[in-house]
Amino acid sequence: MEKVKAGLRGLNPLEKATRAANVFKSMNGNPNFPDPTPSMAEFHAAYLELKRANLAAMDRGRRAIFERNQAVERINDYLSRLASYVNSVCQGDVEKLVTSGFFRVKRAEPINSLKQPMNLTVRATAYPGQVKVRWENVPGAIIYQVERLVKEIDGTEQWERVVLSSRPKAVIGGLTSYVDQQFRVCAVGTKTQSPYSNVAYGKAA
Repeated sequence: MEKVKAGLRGLNPLEKATRAANVFKSMNGNPNFPDPTPSMAEFHAAYLELKRANLAAMDRGRRAIFERNQAVERINDYLSRLASYVNSVCQGDVEKLVTSGFFRVKRAEPINSLKQPMNLTVRATAYPGQVKVRWENVPGAIIYQVERLVKEIDGTEQWERVVLSSRPKAVIGGLTSYVDQQFRVCAVGTKTQSPYSNVAYGKAA
């Protein structure tokens, strides 16, 4: 269901006053919101108090800063309550929601494709038979599957999964020292898998 949000995170006191002014202008007398909580009169008074407190706090006086902070807390509370009121009244009706002056909550869109992992590297560690592989992060990936090219007894080669990692790096052990190894990695999401990375070569010490 579509909703709006107060959207206060990251705003400074001046920006919050501007946000309050926009909401008041949009909601005051708006027939979509006949009985807001708090009332428009209460909200407007809180906005005017914050506007006055912002001006007073420009000289950085301790008392003025304290009063401004109190005014900010009040407008935070009022904006949050009004956003909840708007959501309860509109019940997801976008045409009504957009008349409130609040921002709509962005809906998360499912990721249907993942990019190929890039810049795969293989480096020996200080421990015999061990390498560290790294690659660039892939947005939307839940886990990464690292594979090594393995030669079978009959001489055929196939890719074998050696580790799953939730981060764009992994340590792989149990390798034969000073023997070329080939690795590749793919990103796995909720419903999709990326193309495999380019093959990277490396040797364990």
